[in-house]
Amino acid sequence: MTSLTLNVSTPQHSVAIPEPFQTTLITNLTERLIRESSPPCLLRAPTGSGKTFVLAKTLSNVSAQKKVVWFWFVPFANLVNQTLDDLVTNATDLTPVQFTQGINQEPQAGQVLISTVQGVSRRAWRLADYDAGGGEQLRTPADFIALVKSQELEVGVVVDEAHIALDEATEFGAFVRWLNPSCLALATATPKSARINNFLASAGLSSFEGFNVARDDVVQARLNKKYIEAVVYQLKDTTAAVADLNRTVLRQAWLRNQYLATQLQGLGIDLTPLLLVQVDNGKDTIEDAERALIDLGIPMPAIGKHSSDEPNPELMDAIANDSSKKVLIFKQSAGTGFNAPRAFVLASLKSVTDTDFAMQFIGRVMRVPRQIRNQYTQADVIPADLNTAYVYLANADAQKGYQSAVEITGQVRSALEGESEKLYRRKTQSGAPVFTNRPVSTPELDPRTPFPGTEQSDTDELDTATTGTNGGIVGGPGAPLPPMPHPVNDESTTGETGSLFDDLDEVDEESADEEPKKPDPQTAASMEEWQAIMAERGIRVYPVNHDAREVPVALEREVRPTGLNMGEIAERVATRVIITDRQKREAALAARNRLREKERHTELTTGVVKSVQDAFIVVDRNVVAREARAALDRLPQIEPADHKVIVQTLAKRVEGTLNEQIMDAGESVAPDELTRMSRTAAYWLVRQLTGDLEEALYAEIAKEAVTEPAGPLPAAMLFPSSIALEPSHKNLYRVLPPSTDDLATVEQTLVIEDRELLRDTQWQVGNERFMTGRFDSTFSLNSDERAFADALDQASFVAWWFRNPDRKSYSVQLVRGEHRNYFFPDFVVCVEHVDGQTPMARLIETKHDVKDARRKAKHIPQHYGKVLFLTRDSGKLHVVNDDGGLGPEVDLGDLETLRSELQKTAP
Repeated sequence: MTSLTLNVSTPQHSVAIPEPFQTTLITNLTERLIRESSPPCLLRAPTGSGKTFVLAKTLSNVSAQKKVVWFWFVPFANLVNQTLDDLVTNATDLTPVQFTQGINQEPQAGQVLISTVQGVSRRAWRLADYDAGGGEQLRTPADFIALVKSQELEVGVVVDEAHIALDEATEFGAFVRWLNPSCLALATATPKSARINNFLASAGLSSFEGFNVARDDVVQARLNKKYIEAVVYQLKDTTAAVADLNRTVLRQAWLRNQYLATQLQGLGIDLTPLLLVQVDNGKDTIEDAERALIDLGIPMPAIGKHSSDEPNPELMDAIANDSSKKVLIFKQSAGTGFNAPRAFVLASLKSVTDTDFAMQFIGRVMRVPRQIRNQYTQADVIPADLNTAYVYLANADAQKGYQSAVEITGQVRSALEGESEKLYRRKTQSGAPVFTNRPVSTPELDPRTPFPGTEQSDTDELDTATTGTNGGIVGGPGAPLPPMPHPVNDESTTGETGSLFDDLDEVDEESADEEPKKPDPQTAASMEEWQAIMAERGIRVYPVNHDAREVPVALEREVRPTGLNMGEIAERVATRVIITDRQKREAALAARNRLREKERHTELTTGVVKSVQDAFIVVDRNVVAREARAALDRLPQIEPADHKVIVQTLAKRVEGTLNEQIMDAGESVAPDELTRMSRTAAYWLVRQLTGDLEEALYAEIAKEAVTEPAGPLPAAMLFPSSIALEPSHKNLYRVLPPSTDDLATVEQTLVIEDRELLRDTQWQVGNERFMTGRFDSTFSLNSDERAFADALDQASFVAWWFRNPDRKSYSVQLVRGEHRNYFFPDFVVCVEHVDGQTPMARLIETKHDVKDARRKAKHIPQHYGKVLFLTRDSGKLHVVNDDGGLGPEVDLGDLETLRSELQKTAP
């Protein structure tokens, strides 16, 4: 057989010089892998930290001392050539080649065969002992390994991006077990180990050594940007349905990219920043984004695009390195793995909620370009704007996925020297085993000790091994292992524990008691130690915001005096909603695409909202017209001819405001364009005015209730750190309460002993005594409450707000005049009734049942003043009148109506 020659391309990147932490890793990884019985080595490091570079240098060092043929596996096809190029650049003493070519070459020391995991995870190969499909001109894996052994070469295996590559690990594990490598190295960007543990179990390996790199080390080495900023848009109800968020995101992201270009030029840095635009897979998504960018004035030659559904890494790299290109548009399928060091801004038009994929996409804008590294020799002196990765999201819900990815990456703590981690078999509550590196009592064993009963290599028996829920092989050759559930995180295992390395299936209670206990926060000597222990137990602390104005130690509550009859007082007020000057102004702005909404910037590493600022929102005029026509159709006894009259009349009424705005802006608009704008403004008004009602709610409350302090507010609220809570600008604890879905996943996230720490608890830490609270279902917000909470965050007159839970020691409770139970209003909101006044706490309740609101409103609490009730009707939020009717509409984009109603009843 004639060996194929490798046509090595010219390296696309300059040779990298290792950072100090990388040198340490390379040295320590090399030392482990050259041992006679080397353990599997797992490198945990953030995306962009140079994992591939470290592994390449390690392979070079090992190959200088051992005769090894390497197999290098990646999760995606587009990473094969990229890895090959990295090895050509940074490991010139190695011979990289694609797997499909390499097995037809003569094996030699230092040869690296590169493939995807899927490329070798083939059941048909396994059933034929990896000797299927060969021929005169095509070797099988078995043929190649036979040649390797005949030349007394060793086998080494590398699994890159293991947190993704091992999604379906067991068939691949069988292949690695068959290879029986003397050297095994894995790299991952997350601290999660479940997939890796299951893979090692299926590969017949019982322990590994972990080498960890914290993101802080990577930032200080100027390989990762220090800050990660997510930008989302908070829209009023009137805007949300008609906003073109894709075009809005593209415009805002492009403006940010241009701002960075100006900064770079002013600092004398020769670098053209690249805007990355991620679109959804599907037809015309690339073209739609390109048209929107051209409309922004970007020349077509400055826009690069990867339009194929199949990733083309060469094209991606070519565009990323072509300084004449200022934008690169790509589909989600091509959005992982490629390098674009000059990218600072990612505009994501696709909702990405999967944490692993979000981590990949963030990685495209995390790298620090060489020009900035040359200009600034220390990370701390890099200007913040140039040390920030910006992610503009068309779907605000996607922030949760990105924030979880960042928080998970931040959990890795540096351990450059390596830490020995053994695998054990634990039982879940269902009784099924899961493999984990969480320790149990077990004798010391060699890292390559196989699982009990798996010493044989009869591949026919592998098919009878029990499978997980995904159908993958769990056991190795020989006796099958017990059934394994779908891979889960280490922290989700509970119950009795068993060792993989005993002949016993069970561990008795005494052995279980000998398991090293987790650190107890009750033993902490300082607040810093207490917080560190809570973090180690997987719990994040959300302290009360003492920086907010007029935050009390405890809220006031009411109790019912014995034998006192509660008095009832009723008041009724009704007003007619009209077209205000503000509504005219908003309609004209919408027609001109000059409507301002809130753009929220959140720094994801801390979860802190950096700013909430105004941004122009692009309005889809076709959607506005369509919704207006639908609204007109719902009006009683109105014919299409009348629709035209209404629209024309409204257009005339708003035309003066529209003309005034155009003149003030110094713009010139053609007559036909002015007519079109007026019509759009009229359609906008139709949407707002349809179904308006005229009533407001006052309520009766017994005034004789006794006011007393409730229990102290919790010093902090606790929640699992792996479940990201969305930041809130003015919530008393700076986060929105968890959703019901979040609460449902707590049991799958924390074991029972850690969940116990979430309970309402009194702590004594050093000389400090304080209480922590637990989020439960009474904190969760429905869709209307969530929209109202977002509006409170934006209101300038709100100092802080608190979601008032039911029946807590620290809850606000009010007396009900007609019922023995107490009433717990939904929100405590600290407001300035008049600008400059001392803010005071008021109570607001959102209701679906206005009859219930009428009953509860019969008593007015002396301390808080009248409770303000809100309800939604015909898609709009209204104040509820004392008689249960609908009062003024509350515009969530401008809560001055709410403030006005609070002023009327200020205590």
